[in-house]
Amino acid sequence: MVENRWDSHDFKVKMLDWSAARGSRLAHTCRRCGRGFSRFTVLSHGVWAIDGEGRALESTVSNQWLSEACPRASTENDDEDRKRLRDVVAQ
Repeated sequence: MVENRWDSHDFKVKMLDWSAARGSRLAHTCRRCGRGFSRFTVLSHGVWAIDGEGRALESTVSNQWLSEACPRASTENDDEDRKRLRDVVAQ
């Protein structure tokens, strides 16, 4: 059992954009399972799941993915989850 589920992933990190108030918005994409997450470097709004274009997914998807260890491969359920975009709100 992996204690820190975040560390079970093998992330590549890319900066998506930047703002003076929140800092850089980073995309963390797992090389193994393909799950993507985003977070800000300065103003902490936590971590949330994103699709391949950096758009926020529903909170239920974020909560599920963050509670699970890396599945080691992309799943059919993940492909469906990536279509569940969060309503447009400020991050």
